[in-house]
Amino acid sequence: MEGETHIFWRAGRLALLTGAAMSLAACVTIDAFEPGANAAIDPSSPAAAAVAAAVADPGARPTFASIPEIPTDVRPASAWRQAVEDQEADRLFTQRNGAEDSWSLAGTEAFAADLRARIAEIDVHAPTDAEMAESDAYARALRARATPPPLPR
Repeated sequence: MEGETHIFWRAGRLALLTGAAMSLAACVTIDAFEPGANAAIDPSSPAAAAVAAAVADPGARPTFASIPEIPTDVRPASAWRQAVEDQEADRLFTQRNGAEDSWSLAGTEAFAADLRARIAEIDVHAPTDAEMAESDAYARALRARATPPPLPR
């Protein structure tokens, strides 16, 4: 049993080393696949000297340490969404309020006459002294008949 697991560990190490070697070989040959890496510089170009200097000294490569921190003074996506929704609501409000009016003041006399006729049917009037006295007597009678709640124990 011990010998069988030992073979698997050796095969695993061999696969790991092979993968690492292939990755390293791929990193070395990346420059060969870059388009225009070996292109000739046109000497009649006004930028030929600058291009030759840039090819000779490409500059420092960026590192993960050069990635800037996440800014704290920028509003989150939810705040952007809310601002867009608010702006859309303002746009719709402005469109509705700025649209042509759908009503007019024509036919006001007919409307007023109809309303006066409906009010006359109801017979609305200010209460007379007799009606106010009747209401007061009714309220006094109700108060006299009312029984107060029992006292708390």
